[in-house]
Amino acid sequence: MIVDVIIPALDEEDALPLVLRAIPADLVRHVIVADNGSRDRTAEVAAAEGARVVHEAERGYGAACLRALALLKDDPPDVVVFLDGDNSDDPSELGSLLAPLRDGADLVIGS
Repeated sequence: MIVDVIIPALDEEDALPLVLRAIPADLVRHVIVADNGSRDRTAEVAAAEGARVVHEAERGYGAACLRALALLKDDPPDVVVFLDGDNSDDPSELGSLLAPLRDGADLVIGS
């Protein structure tokens, strides 16, 4: 199963490295950070941690997610995982999130 992660981010310079480092690299093909007009070093931090960075000038979570999804159009994954850049999601639980998909589920929502 090919899995890509999208992280919309706005001024997440401090928390973003924690999120990116916790993503299980063996489960994920690409990590894309959609910088949504940050005034700090969010984009630079994301790139330094190995994420692909896209910029979306239109403010809003949805606009940032759509910009990142556009990158995947030519080589789509089987699964797209959306994570928040503020470390409110636990990326180390990605394996548990993906398990129902491997068993045939169409959608999984973590909380």
